[in-house]
Amino acid sequence: MTAVDPVSARSSTDYVLLLRRRREVAGLSYRQLDRRARRGGEALPPSTVATMLRRATLPGVELVTTYVRACGGDDAEVAAWLAARARITMPDPEAGGAEATGPCLPVPPRQLPPGVAGLVGRCRELVELDAATSGPERGLVVVTGGPGAGKTALAVHWGHRSTSRFPDGQLYVDLRGHGPGGPLSAGAALAHLLVGLGVPAGAVPTGDEQAAALFRSVVADRRVVLVLDDAASADQVRLLRPGGRASCTVVTSRDRLAGLTVHDGARVVDVGALDRGDAVRVLAQSAGERLVAEELTAARALADLCDDLPLALRIAASALDRDARTPIADLVTEMRADGGLAALGVHDDPRARLDVSFGYSYDALGDVEQRLFRLLAGSATGLTASVVAVTAELAAGAARASLRRLTDAHLAVRLSGDRYTVAGLLREYARTLGAPNHHLPTRQFRHGHRLTPALSGL
Repeated sequence: MTAVDPVSARSSTDYVLLLRRRREVAGLSYRQLDRRARRGGEALPPSTVATMLRRATLPGVELVTTYVRACGGDDAEVAAWLAARARITMPDPEAGGAEATGPCLPVPPRQLPPGVAGLVGRCRELVELDAATSGPERGLVVVTGGPGAGKTALAVHWGHRSTSRFPDGQLYVDLRGHGPGGPLSAGAALAHLLVGLGVPAGAVPTGDEQAAALFRSVVADRRVVLVLDDAASADQVRLLRPGGRASCTVVTSRDRLAGLTVHDGARVVDVGALDRGDAVRVLAQSAGERLVAEELTAARALADLCDDLPLALRIAASALDRDARTPIADLVTEMRADGGLAALGVHDDPRARLDVSFGYSYDALGDVEQRLFRLLAGSATGLTASVVAVTAELAAGAARASLRRLTDAHLAVRLSGDRYTVAGLLREYARTLGAPNHHLPTRQFRHGHRLTPALSGL
């Protein structure tokens, strides 16, 4: 960075004076600036530069970018100038949102997708989200739960409900942690966020660290909420967090992302199955109040077969044969006879199939965890950690670490008596994967880590 630091600009007048000073430090004439810009494929006519440096209004983003680069600025310096410009154009929260520079004020981003109409239940979770995002440091919250629990619906509903608390913007990125194509890169996520904040795509720094610095600068001291949906890991989140105390980041993930709790002070909001009454309400909302009222007993049985999961309940509602005399009871009979997963799937839409959703979580596991998942699913009453260790031929510490990873991923449940199990629809899914190989040669472990290559049979 040169001696001209745009961070000191507090108004458009200050900003233009610093731009003028930047040219003087570079020792370049208007014509020299134009020649430099043309070598980079841009144009910077001397008359345009003269007009820009005479006025007290902020120049456009593209003009600032071309001008700073012509003055010899690199990507980092361009990012600093654009961050200062964005900060000036934002409304001042202390001034009640008054305009800072007239026509340059950008529209605050409102990127949240539409919420689920009439979110059912989740009062406890909403209260926890409110509590976790209140106070002087609104920080970081991880909304975690198994596939189909409704994490995204909860986070988006809460975000829409909290608009007045974050008047400077609502940002949203689908991190694609569990789905086709693999997780979204930090660079792609930062580009999406910066463009949404008004930074031209061509001005987004190519380096992840520089892009993250620009993002933090643009939203510094602003009241924004960032929803990072479907994170695969803690590392995928860290570069994307705003740095200001007035901002809040809500992450949804199938994993508990314990690293964010340990190292980043995240608070966790667990999203599990619905209460049975709320589960029946979801069915009524999706299938019709009258139909559910007429088959209330069957509706309760269907909710049980769906593990009281919102996604499963909505899929079940779409699978009802509306022409049948007792469509809910008929579906219950079919699920008991053929299995729930076979009945719960809109086959022309992979996003509306539970087996596909479960598969993404299973595929994200390591080899050992996949094997233990199948092992637990084969036991009706669950297995203790010591039995798992002996059966899978693992050291006790390694077995416990793998079981903890399974529970963190919401693919197993820890019961009383140090027992672990896979239940309900997940157990049915596990049975489609085949039995685990219990007859592998013993491996040696130290501190929970394998010393030999990965087991091909896991």
